[in-house]
Amino acid sequence: MSDDLISGPPAPESSTTAEVQTPNVDPAAAAGPAGGQTGDAAAGPSSPSRPSSPEAASPGAPARGGPPQWRNLPYRRPGPAVSPPPPKTSAKSSWLSWPLVFLILGFFVVGSCHYSLVTTVDSFRHMSADASLSGPGLGVLEIEGEIFDTRWAVDALKEFDADDNVKAVVLRIDSPGGAVAPCQELYEALKNFNKPVVVSMGSVAASGGVYLAMARGPVLANPGTLTGSIGVVMDAIEFQGAMDKLGVKSETIKSGPYKDIGSPFRAMQPQERELLQKMVMNVYEQFVRDVAAGRPKLSEAQVRKMADGRVFSGEEALKLGLIDELGGFEQAVAKAKTLGGLADVDDPPLLHYDGRPSLLQQVVSGRLPFASSIKSAFSPGFSLKFLYRPGL
Repeated sequence: MSDDLISGPPAPESSTTAEVQTPNVDPAAAAGPAGGQTGDAAAGPSSPSRPSSPEAASPGAPARGGPPQWRNLPYRRPGPAVSPPPPKTSAKSSWLSWPLVFLILGFFVVGSCHYSLVTTVDSFRHMSADASLSGPGLGVLEIEGEIFDTRWAVDALKEFDADDNVKAVVLRIDSPGGAVAPCQELYEALKNFNKPVVVSMGSVAASGGVYLAMARGPVLANPGTLTGSIGVVMDAIEFQGAMDKLGVKSETIKSGPYKDIGSPFRAMQPQERELLQKMVMNVYEQFVRDVAAGRPKLSEAQVRKMADGRVFSGEEALKLGLIDELGGFEQAVAKAKTLGGLADVDDPPLLHYDGRPSLLQQVVSGRLPFASSIKSAFSPGFSLKFLYRPGL
């Protein structure tokens, strides 16, 4: 629209689409006479007069320089005011808070079930294993993975002790440790075992694993075996922050102020932490005392210097006196042959026992590992552990 157009009268209120008239003004006429002459005179007698716009040339068009005419233009009435959208809130705080706890538990359950499935499938080989030796040989007691139940190992030592064909036992340890009480039970059973025992450390024999190795000897380890980690750990999970976001509240009725100590549904109080720390240090002193008892060349003070949770390689452990010599499983078997009076036997039979029940035994007893893994994942509370856990 040209700048020379003049605004017309306001649109009527009764119509949604109003008509706005704008004047039709000839630019040449609006410019005025040039040099004191009119537009026709300035054009000269030989220049024909032409209309300056189509409107002027159309029939009924006003003469040039006449009053302005109003042209109908559509005018759309503005609609109702639209309110701005509400500010966006962070979606992460609303949908990432409450599933986070279940996601962590889900990973734990899936991992536990995967490990249980592997051990269950591997247990098929025990269904056809010989229950006893046909002649003089060696027993092999394998401690693998985290230790939470050693009753099977104690029973295996009893069977080895009662079998006259078992002349000595190789204790193969490939474990980062586990719960305190089961480790102590097996430790006592090893000390009371009546036949020679040779300890062979695998990839990892740390914390509870090295604790078991101190019960008997000689102790062999590979140069790269990960051992040490002498100490005690206690874990307590707290869900209070997640429960507050979910709007879940826990009520506990107790007979004493410390009855629910370590509860995952509330924060731990300073006096509770002090009590638990005293208990951890008490069990720590038991650990140091038992290690020193199994290593006559080391005093409790010497053991305490290295018992700050640090780990050692096999070579370092040999220099510190935690092990007797470097060697693998085959070297441990050769030493057990000598101690068991089988030095003249080239290839003595080995009776392996690693505590994994057969699939048939698990079904009959109703103790499938899947159920126990899920139960342990959702069971609140804590326990004392001789356990080395890198990355946690």
